[in-house]
Amino acid sequence: MSLLLATAPIVFSSLLILLWRQSALRAGLAGLAMTTLIVLIRAEFQLPLSGVFSAVGAGLHNTINVSYVLLGGVFFYRVLDAGGALEVIAKAVVKAIPDEIHRLLSIVFGVSVFFESATGFGVGILVAAPLFIALGYKPVQAAVIALLGQCAVPWGALAIGTIIGSELSGVSMVRLAELAAVINFPFVMICGGAALVVGGQPLGIRQLGWLVVYSVVLCFSLWILSVFLSVELAGCLAGIVMVGVAAMVNRSRDSNVVISGFNRAVLPFVVLMVSLLLTRLHAPLRDYLQSKILGIGQYAFAPFYHVGFWLTVAALAGVCVLPGARQQLRLLTQAACQQWLVATIAVGGFLLFGQLMMESGMTAVMAQSLAGAVGSYYAAVVPLLGGLGGFLTASNTSSNALFMGFQVSAATQVGMPVDIAAAVQNAAGSNTTLASPGRVVFAASIAGYPGAEADLLRRVLPIAIAGTGSAVLMSILLTSLS
Repeated sequence: MSLLLATAPIVFSSLLILLWRQSALRAGLAGLAMTTLIVLIRAEFQLPLSGVFSAVGAGLHNTINVSYVLLGGVFFYRVLDAGGALEVIAKAVVKAIPDEIHRLLSIVFGVSVFFESATGFGVGILVAAPLFIALGYKPVQAAVIALLGQCAVPWGALAIGTIIGSELSGVSMVRLAELAAVINFPFVMICGGAALVVGGQPLGIRQLGWLVVYSVVLCFSLWILSVFLSVELAGCLAGIVMVGVAAMVNRSRDSNVVISGFNRAVLPFVVLMVSLLLTRLHAPLRDYLQSKILGIGQYAFAPFYHVGFWLTVAALAGVCVLPGARQQLRLLTQAACQQWLVATIAVGGFLLFGQLMMESGMTAVMAQSLAGAVGSYYAAVVPLLGGLGGFLTASNTSSNALFMGFQVSAATQVGMPVDIAAAVQNAAGSNTTLASPGRVVFAASIAGYPGAEADLLRRVLPIAIAGTGSAVLMSILLTSLS
C-alpha cells in the first residue's frame, strides 16, 4: 500500500498528460494536490507542520529562481520578435553561411543552443522555428527542426536544471556537466542527423562527415567550457563557437555581408553576453551583486546577480534600439507576462510536489522498491525514469525535482556511482523534453502550424526514444567502467 501511495502522484500526473491530454499546468497542480493530501492523511508519509513549511519553502525558492529566468527570457524573445530582429538575423545567416548543410547545423547546434542556454524553457524553439521559416523551410519542417535544437538542455537557462540537480544530489555541477557532455554525444548525433533528413538533406558521406565534425565540436566545447570556465555560460559560448566554426568552414565568397539593421538586431545579444561574462568572471562585481540579497528565513535570493535580471536588461536594450518593439511595448509585455505566469505555475506545481515527495519519504519508498526489483541492472533504469520526467514536465529542472532524490537513493542502495546516476538523470531528463506535449504545442503554434501537435509528436517521439536508448547504453557503459 505504501508503494502504491508513493507512486500515485507521478502516475496520476502522467495519466493526465498522456491519456486525458491535460496541460502540464493542470497535471502539476493535480500532482501537488494529491501529494499534499497523502502527506496530510497517511501516517507513514506524514510530516509535521514545520516539515510541510520547509518543503514548500524549498520548492518555492526553486520556483522563484526558475520563474525569474523565464520572465526575462520570454520578454527578451518578445522584444526581438516585435522589433524584427529575427528576420534581419536570418538574412545575415544566409549571406554569411551559404551552404545549406552548414547553415542548418549551425542553427541547430549554434543559434538554438545559444538561445536555449541563455534563456531556457523552450525559448530556443521560439527563435529557431521563425528563423527556419524565414530561411524558406515549410512550417512542419521548421517546427520539427526547431525541436531538434533542444539537444543541449542540461545547459538550458544558464544550466538552472543542472544546478538544481547538483543541489538535490550533492554532486558538483561541474561533474554533472562534464558527464552530460559525454552522455549526450550520441543524442547530439541523432538530433543533427534527423535535422538534416527533415531539412531535405540525404545522409551521404559528405553530410555524415560534417555531422560528426559539428557533433564533436559541440560536445567538446560544452565539456571544456563547463570544466575550465563556467557551467552557466558553457552552453551560450558553445553556441557561439558553433556559429563561428560554420562561418569559417563555409565562408561566403561575397565579402559584402552587411545587412541593414544588423547592428541593432544583435545589440541585445551583445548586452546579454557582456553582462553575463562580467558578472560571472569579474570577481569584485560578482561578489558585490551576490551580496545584495533578499532573504526570507534560510532562503536567499540575489536579484541583481540572477540571469533573469540581465535578460531583462538585454530586452530593455532591445526596446531602446528596435523601433518596432517600442511601438508594441504594451502588447508584447502583456503577452510575455501571460506566457510567463502559465509556465511558472506549471513548473512550480512539479517542483513543489517533488519536494514534498522527497521530504515525506515517498521517493525513498519508491527507491527501495525499485532497487530491490532490478538490483544490479539499475543503471539501465535511471535514463528511463529521467526521460519520463522530462517528457511529462517539458523541463529537466522539473524532472530533477521529481526524480533526482529518488535516483540517488536507489543508486546508493545498489552500489551504482552516485555521480553517474545523477548525471544520467540530468541528461536523460533533458533529452526527452523535445517530445514533451508542452514543447510540441509551443513549436506548432510558433511555426504557424497549430492544430497538428499529434503529427509533430509522431515525428519527434521516435527521436526522443532513440535518445533515451542511447542514454541507457551510456549509463551501462559508464557504470561498468567506474
